[in-house]
Amino acid sequence: MVATGTSPRSQRTTFPSPRPYEVLAAKNATLRLRSPTGHIFSFTDLTSANGIVNFGHLNPAIDPFGNLTSDLATSFYPPSAATFAEWLTRKLGLDTHTVLYQVGGVSAVGTAIDMARRTRPGKVLVIAGSSHDPRGNARNTRHGSSYLRIAAASEFNAWDEISCLIYEPIQGTSCSVPLPLPWLRSLSQSAQAAGVIVIADEIQCGFFRFGELSMAASAYLQPDILVFGNSMTNGIYPLTAVVCPEAMGSAFLAGDRRGEDPFQTAALGFQAAECVAKFIDSTDIETQVAQIHLRLSQLGERLAANPVLTAFHLAGPTLSLEVRYGRAGELVRACEEKCVLLGTGGGRVRVAPPTTIPLEQLTNALTIVEQAAGGL
Repeated sequence: MVATGTSPRSQRTTFPSPRPYEVLAAKNATLRLRSPTGHIFSFTDLTSANGIVNFGHLNPAIDPFGNLTSDLATSFYPPSAATFAEWLTRKLGLDTHTVLYQVGGVSAVGTAIDMARRTRPGKVLVIAGSSHDPRGNARNTRHGSSYLRIAAASEFNAWDEISCLIYEPIQGTSCSVPLPLPWLRSLSQSAQAAGVIVIADEIQCGFFRFGELSMAASAYLQPDILVFGNSMTNGIYPLTAVVCPEAMGSAFLAGDRRGEDPFQTAALGFQAAECVAKFIDSTDIETQVAQIHLRLSQLGERLAANPVLTAFHLAGPTLSLEVRYGRAGELVRACEEKCVLLGTGGGRVRVAPPTTIPLEQLTNALTIVEQAAGGL
C-alpha cells in the first residue's frame, strides 16, 4: 500500500471558546479541572470521545512517545505509515485501495473532493446539516459555488452535473444524528450508477465512536473514497487518512502537488495510529461498546416520557438527546454543576463516553444526567 499525499491548505474549522477551567490531569474518562477560583474538581468526561478520544485519556496502551526513533523529516514517511495503511485497508476489506495521509480534517476532505473532481468534473453534492453544508459549519469551503445541497431523505436524480456525493453516515455537526440508512444506500447506488464518486467522511464517526471501525463499511454502503481522522490517533495527533482506489490516488499524486503540509510526515502521528491499531486488535471493543450501548439505551427509554426531551438517537456508545425550548444548554450546565461534562449543539445534547469508561463511573454519571433532565 502507498502511504503518501498532499493537498492545498484550506480554511480552518473554528470551535467554541474553551470552558473557564484549567485541565490539570486526565485519565480514561476522568478530568481534574481547576476553576477560576482555584478549586479543583474531578469530572466525568462524557465529551472526551467527541469524535476524538474514543479510547480514553492517556490510554497506557496508546503511548507512541517511548518508541519514537525519529520526529519530523519533511517529505519522508516513517515505516509505520505503510504498516498502518496496510492494516487499515485490510480491516476495511479494500485490498485494491491505497491511503493518502493529510494533517487535519479540512485538508483530508479537501483532498478527497479534489481527487473526485479530477476524476469527474462537476459539482459537489452535500447533505444539509452535515459538516460539508456551506450554510452551516462547513469543513471545506474552498470549492465555493460548486456545492449543491439536498435535505436528508429527499429524492435526487440530476446526476449529470455532479462530480461527487459526500456524506457523514452520522452527522457530527447535528450532534450525532444518523442519516436514514435505506435512503443513504439508495442515494449512493444511484450516484455510482451514474458515474458519480461517493465519499464517506468518517472523521467524526469512525474508529468506534458509534460502535464500528467504519459505519459506511458496516452498513455496506460501499463508498469509493473513505476519510478518517481524529480517533485514528486517539486525539494525540491530527493525522487523517484518505482511503481511495489505487488508480485514483496515483492519478491525483501525478498532478499538482501544491501546499504540502510540513507536518504531514511527522513520525508521531503514524506511531500513534499504529498504537491505536494494536489496541483495537488486542481489545474486545465490541463487548465494551455493547455494555455502554445498553446503559445509554436504558437511559433514553427512561427519559422518553420527559416532555422537554422530544427524541433520542442512539448509535453504539453515543446518545443524542433532542431538547425543546432551547434548554439544551441548561441541561449541560446542570450536569456540569455535578461534575459531569456533556456536549451540545443544534438544540441537542450528546452523551459520548470513551469506550474504556468503567461501568460504575458511567452508571453514576448517567444517574446525574437523568436527574438533571428531570429538573428541566
